[in-house]
Amino acid sequence: MRRVLTLVGVAGFALTPSLMHAQVSDGDLAALRLVSVPATALPPISLPMPASRNHSYVIGRLQTGYRKGPGGEAIPAIAGGIDFQYRGGSVIGATVGYQKRDCGIVDGDCGGHAMFGVRSQIGLVTGGSIFANLLNDNSATSTLGTEFGFGYSPKVSGDMNACAIDFGIPFSVAKRRQRPRLVAFVSPGIIWDFTCGSGGPKSRKSYKTDFGFALQQVGNRSIDLYLGMQKIYRARTEFQTGLSLTIVHLP
Repeated sequence: MRRVLTLVGVAGFALTPSLMHAQVSDGDLAALRLVSVPATALPPISLPMPASRNHSYVIGRLQTGYRKGPGGEAIPAIAGGIDFQYRGGSVIGATVGYQKRDCGIVDGDCGGHAMFGVRSQIGLVTGGSIFANLLNDNSATSTLGTEFGFGYSPKVSGDMNACAIDFGIPFSVAKRRQRPRLVAFVSPGIIWDFTCGSGGPKSRKSYKTDFGFALQQVGNRSIDLYLGMQKIYRARTEFQTGLSLTIVHLP
């Protein structure tokens, strides 16, 4: 009898991790889906300052982001991208990256998954007089715009794919007299996450705020550095932070 009880206890102990993963809720899966696309896995970048209307610019981008997933495990991400700024104004770009899966939710060898995204930023209004007075710097300028993005990540948990569409209203203020140029930015927005081509929880809407600081024209006119952060107003999404480096190909 004692031997039988011992075997039962060992079997129960061995099955515990599987049972824990089997009890993952739809809320956890939905939160994981939300934080597994480029818009939430990677740090935000400010709306670009208007440049010369006589030229278009190609911008290379390297980003790395960190946050914890709904399972409590770190899910760092790294990505590269190419942006195209048309006539010194609006920007459209593509991103390809990789993110570690949340081992607190994903069963077995959690590994990582790919990420793909596209984004457009459109500058709407540029001003300077109000912030020039506040900062006592006649070179200070502000830019208000809008941005749209779509992201796709395959197999973020088992066979579940993650997709998201987001919309934001970016606003930035720059002190242009100095070099490197200091920029502060914020972008309140909304994001819809959903599964695409797979099963999973129903689509959900969340609100978010992107914000951070940048040093532009570091060393020369081509290099910009960004410290970006993000807060999603939804349970089990944690706080995100990360760094970005962009290099502009000047004409």
